[in-house]
Amino acid sequence: MLSGLLALRAWGTATGAVTLQDPDRLRWLLPPAVAELLDVVITRQDTRPKPAPDGLHAALSRLDVPPERAMFVGDSPTDMTAARAAERVALGAVWGWHPPAALRAAGADHLLPEPASIGPSLLHHLPLISSA
Repeated sequence: MLSGLLALRAWGTATGAVTLQDPDRLRWLLPPAVAELLDVVITRQDTRPKPAPDGLHAALSRLDVPPERAMFVGDSPTDMTAARAAERVALGAVWGWHPPAALRAAGADHLLPEPASIGPSLLHHLPLISSA
């Protein structure tokens, strides 16, 4: 996943995290090498927690990313619910605690089989934007 985040950064892609974790606990859970590659981190203290879409909206506003150019990768049904409520592409990370069927049932548009799936290839999941 680290190499994928580095590749996304090299492509000029903004990245962030929206988590249910408290900021103090997140320091123990998020490796520093990953944290340094994130442009924004939204925690449960910043907005209403998932499944509300508020965290995704806050991240997008801080990143200054057009909504149609954003997607959300998550490993739980509440992540998929939040992404769908925010009208974003929902990508289910099946290496988490929840089975693929639960991610699909919660609205995952696509399933990512492994952490190595994180990288520039994710960008092909974004809808094509007409130049007209």
